[in-house]
Amino acid sequence: NKNKMSKKYENGYQGKIQYWTGQLNAEVMNTKTPDIQVIRKCLNKLEYFVGRQESLGLSTTNVIGGVDFTDTLDMLNNLKIS
Repeated sequence: NKNKMSKKYENGYQGKIQYWTGQLNAEVMNTKTPDIQVIRKCLNKLEYFVGRQESLGLSTTNVIGGVDFTDTLDMLNNLKIS
């Protein structure tokens, strides 16, 4: 079963990280009033997949399609979500 997972994600979770970063960015940047629940879901998914990526010993990057999302992620990390 572990081999099955290894083959499925042999390049790590970068695709999942890119997808959820895109979803997060779209909600924050393209929505008049961002939905905090959508933001929370995206952040939870990103935390999970980044952790999985790190556990594989593979690096993560905040660049997707040539766009660096580091500033966006930093801003979101500084949000106070209650």
